[in-house]
Amino acid sequence: MTQPLLWIWLIAALLFAVAPGLDLAVAALFFDAQRGVFPTDLLPALQTLRELIWNLFHLVALVPLIFGIQALYTKAPLRIPGRFWGYCVTLVVLGPVALVNLGLKSNWGRARPAEVAEFGGTSTFTPALQWADQCSNNCSFVSGEASAAAVAAILAGLMLWNVVPPARRRVLLVVLVTFVAVASIMRVMKGRHFLSDVVWAWIFMGTLAQVLARAFNLGPAVQRVTWAALRTDARSFWRDIRKTGQLWLRMLRLSWHRLTLLSRYMRKGDMRNV
Repeated sequence: MTQPLLWIWLIAALLFAVAPGLDLAVAALFFDAQRGVFPTDLLPALQTLRELIWNLFHLVALVPLIFGIQALYTKAPLRIPGRFWGYCVTLVVLGPVALVNLGLKSNWGRARPAEVAEFGGTSTFTPALQWADQCSNNCSFVSGEASAAAVAAILAGLMLWNVVPPARRRVLLVVLVTFVAVASIMRVMKGRHFLSDVVWAWIFMGTLAQVLARAFNLGPAVQRVTWAALRTDARSFWRDIRKTGQLWLRMLRLSWHRLTLLSRYMRKGDMRNV
């Protein structure tokens, strides 16, 4: 863990430990006490936006999966090292899937804002890093959307860093940061997550990304992810698909021919020539 990341851990832990009420104060900004609801949770547009964010995450995650499978099975030389795609797939599996959804959200037990007594629910509010028993499944800590958005932004940034012109890289960073912020803040506005849920989701995904980057020796591999390399490897992928399809077609034709002969001889009652 680098020193800046360590400082982020310490500052976040200290902030939410010293001021646990910060979560309640931020959530209260979006709560309508008279109606007893989070009004933004009722907006169809935000639900549509949420679905769009998840679709983008799935799309971004699908690209490394496809190229990773190609790297495992192709005999053609590839311009982008397989370990780059292995890093991307591992980050998705260990991050949003394993650590967040199977680990923390299923076991940490923190109730969502809309479920705590302060906002009309029946559960007890608990600080972010305190294990609780106020929720049994799909709990508040940490945010799945914030985790998925952070990982999607990391992967998209790595895949596009050498694709966009150097002068446009700041624009790319702004777009990716905005994407993560919108996906995360939206969940806070809807009363589905506390501020600390999204902040720790960012920290966990950023830490995991950094640890895996060292394990996969990612630096040299990223330098080879260019538009020309992506295009060349994509063409190689489609050639492999065509070859595989042709092979399966020949096997199906051969099997159909054998079945036809078998059926013909069975009708004749002669199995000696089958």
